[in-house]
Amino acid sequence: MVVLLVVLAVVLLLAAKSWKSVTPTLAQLPGAEGAGPVSDHGQTDAAGALRETGLPNLQQMQQATSEYSDLVQETLKESD
Repeated sequence: MVVLLVVLAVVLLLAAKSWKSVTPTLAQLPGAEGAGPVSDHGQTDAAGALRETGLPNLQQMQQATSEYSDLVQETLKESD
């Protein structure tokens, strides 16, 4: 019974950690509210830059990844 409780506690901790890691991504989904303010965590320059430019959304990140992937594919074709 004790082993079962320990396993359940570990599973719950891992689920909570996983949920916290996807929360910023979920906030960017259509229909979701804004991500909220960004704290500076002691890095005032970085927080200031984020406030000016904002965080990239998922579409911007996907477009940048696609462009980079196309560039890599083109480079690989040229090297062959």
